[in-house]
Parts: sequence; structure tokens; C-alpha cells
Amino acid sequence: MNKIIKKTLIFYTFLMFVLSTSVSFSKEFIGVIGAAIGEIKNQNQEILITGSKVFYGDTILTSKASNAQILFLDQTVLTLGEDTELTIDDFIYNSETHDGNFVTEVKSGTVKFITGQISKLNPDNLEVKLPEGTLGARGTEFVVLSEKNKKSTIVLLGPGPNNSLGMIPGSLQISDGNNMVSITNPGYQAMIEN
Repeated sequence: MNKIIKKTLIFYTFLMFVLSTSVSFSKEFIGVIGAAIGEIKNQNQEILITGSKVFYGDTILTSKASNAQILFLDQTVLTLGEDTELTIDDFIYNSETHDGNFVTEVKSGTVKFITGQISKLNPDNLEVKLPEGTLGARGTEFVVLSEKNKKSTIVLLGPGPNNSLGMIPGSLQISDGNNMVSITNPGYQAMIEN
């Protein structure tokens, strides 16, 4: 009888360890709300304020007349305009090597991106999913305006080639699944339609 109780106790201890470990992985801290104006919520309808933590897998929603800025561990900065829905599909970052992977999905609204360490080390490791396609970025600043299930407009803000600061020129690679276009000059834009 004692063997059965002992085995059951070991099994439940192991089960609790596995469950607690998987819960902590699913709620991995990846950033913080640097600024919040108006009503900002996550997928659980929890109100987010300046200083609120952002976790792997979170969806951030801004309402009318609301804006949010998200600061990520790799120094990527996202600024969300009103009526925006954005999901963090993947964020893995090694602070020592700056290696990682960052995949986000802009479902609707306006998002300004300033890329961080992940994109600077390997531009292929940053992907932005849109309702109509995807884009990749090389060390740059850009804006995505996504009209849910209609079209997305992407604008490269900079820096451009031969910039006065000596910064590495930014570029965007945009695909609708069939065709790909690159933007290398600041102020230029591309549009993907459904």
C-alpha cells in the first residue's frame, strides 16, 4: 500500500512540475508598455497601462482615440495607433548574442516599427504578418497601416542610403505570397490588397 501511495505522490509531484513549467513558458515576459493613452487591453480584456508587462503570445488592442508604445527586450519599439490589433506570435531573444526571432501579426490598425537587435543581427529573423501578406525589415523604421481584410500600406521611414548619420540603410521586403517587392528609399511605400 505504501508503494502505491509513494508512486502516486511522485506522479502528482512530477505532474505539478510539468504543468507549472509549461505555464511559466507561456507567460514569458518579453516587453513592457512604455506609454499608454486611452484604453489599451490584451486578449484577456485586461486593461494595460504604462509599465504593464507584455508576454509572449499576447494580443494588444487599442480602442478609438488610444495609442500605445511597446518596448521589447531587444530594443524594438512598436507604436500602435487607435483601433489597432497586434499579436506577438514569436519572440525569442538572447541578450548576450542578440540572436533571436521576432514574428508579429498586424491584424488591423496602424503600427510604427523601430527595429531592434534581432533585426540588426539577422534581418531574416524579423517578420510582420499582414492579412494580405508578410514583410521583413533590415534595421530600419517603418509604418504599417492595415485595413482589416482589405489592404495594407507599408511605408519605409528610414534611414536611407548615403544618410548623413552613417547608419546602415534600411530596407523592407514585402510579399503577397506570389510576388515580392523591396523598398530601399525612405518615403516610398507599397500596398498589398486582398
